[in-house]
Amino acid sequence: MNKSDSLQARVGRLLAGDPEELSRPYETWNELRETKPLLRMDGMVVLSRHADVKTMLGDNHVLYSRADTRYTKRYEQARSTFGQQGQEAFDRVLDYEFRQIVRMDPPDHPRVRKVVTPPFAVRHLAREMESVVELRVKEVLDDMASAGRRVDFKKVAYTLPLNVLGDLLGIPLKDLDEVHGWAFKIAENKNNSDSAAAAIDADEAYLGLIAYIERLVAAQLVSGNTTGLVSALLAAVETAAITRDEMVAMLALMIFAGHETTSNLLSIGLYELLRHRDQWELLCADPSLTEPAVEELLRFVTPAHFAQVSAIQPQELYGERIEPGDVVVGIMAAANRDPEVFERPDELDLRREDSRYHVALGMGPHFCLGAGLARMEATALMRQLVERFPKLELTDEPLTWGGRALRTPASMPVLIGS
Repeated sequence: MNKSDSLQARVGRLLAGDPEELSRPYETWNELRETKPLLRMDGMVVLSRHADVKTMLGDNHVLYSRADTRYTKRYEQARSTFGQQGQEAFDRVLDYEFRQIVRMDPPDHPRVRKVVTPPFAVRHLAREMESVVELRVKEVLDDMASAGRRVDFKKVAYTLPLNVLGDLLGIPLKDLDEVHGWAFKIAENKNNSDSAAAAIDADEAYLGLIAYIERLVAAQLVSGNTTGLVSALLAAVETAAITRDEMVAMLALMIFAGHETTSNLLSIGLYELLRHRDQWELLCADPSLTEPAVEELLRFVTPAHFAQVSAIQPQELYGERIEPGDVVVGIMAAANRDPEVFERPDELDLRREDSRYHVALGMGPHFCLGAGLARMEATALMRQLVERFPKLELTDEPLTWGGRALRTPASMPVLIGS
């Protein structure tokens, strides 16, 4: 890092997904939170303290709107530079994004949330998915054990949630790599207003994914073999509780959010555990810590580093005004290391008692629907990992980081000890 760089320049590069900045984001996020908790830049307001980010994430259309971010000055300015093909692609990508529940305000949000909440209830998941998840973990770790001493754990971390997603949605195993390709391309270009090429890539990925979802649902209807989630969505379409487009958007979101964010938690979570060797050895010695370990990893890793909304009410913070129409970006990764909430926040501590205050999974009405499933997968994987591979260790190869909000390593080589 060039120490002469301004904080704003470094924040800008992080938000744009600069690989060098992504290799050490917390230096910048911590400085931002401590010195400039409200930063204005490039038509955005960036918030980084726990209290402010928590308020933003939990807000139910009082101070902030999710749907209004469809028409921000930042998007409009970017679109104007793209040319016809880029503009058309950019418009379609935003249309796909803003049919999803995470982009909805009341009354649409509670209407759709009511439909999709029951299949993700913790008790329902435990009954329907726990044994499936345990089996899928065993399968990926069996493959890992047979792959030789050096293994790319990133492949393990993407295969597990992808296979579980296939079980949840009824996606055949043979199709999962293609589905992953679309989800990865969408994640790579999500909210990307920096280039026409990125918009075109995301548009092509969405076109492929949505066409696949339509074929998947049609095939399940013909066979009469729909999964619980698909059945609930189809029933809601039949009663006009949701539209067909909203159903497809919900399934697209599940494929994206249920895979990429969980993959991040698994891969970066293990990376941090192995970097903090005392914590890895603590977990190996006491597997009963697995559940609190997952909660601490959610805090410490924060699989999605930031989210954005649009202000709909004026407010004053830190002597500055947030005006209606301002794009507001909340940095969850900074909030999750706020010393006002967490003791020794930059330390990974599996015995930590304040981990539960993290905001990695959202808050309130917008709390992550898939939180229970992500926790189930991470807990099962970590428990089996420490039992089977207690001598696991990192190689000395530096990681190459990519993504934007979803900061992720290109690969994560590990060594299986004898």
